[in-house]
Amino acid sequence: MESKAEVFAFDGCHKIYLIEDENDIEEARKYGYDIYRIERLESAFRHSCSMRFIQDWNFKKSYIKQFEFIDVVEQKEKENEISFTD
Repeated sequence: MESKAEVFAFDGCHKIYLIEDENDIEEARKYGYDIYRIERLESAFRHSCSMRFIQDWNFKKSYIKQFEFIDVVEQKEKENEISFTD
């Protein structure tokens, strides 16, 4: 799923919202979110807590569901463990 977002809102912990509409920037700020350029998304994601998720500000698109990334990482670790013991 692609996004046209150029900025995202981040609570500094785990809530990451892609903002695709200029009007939503002010709303996000009103609720206390910091706004960042999309180039900082990967860094924000890596430094967020394990409850992290990425979705659009209007709750219509979910890019990474909460705990979904943990499941992928754990699966890859299990695959690696299996391949190392074989």
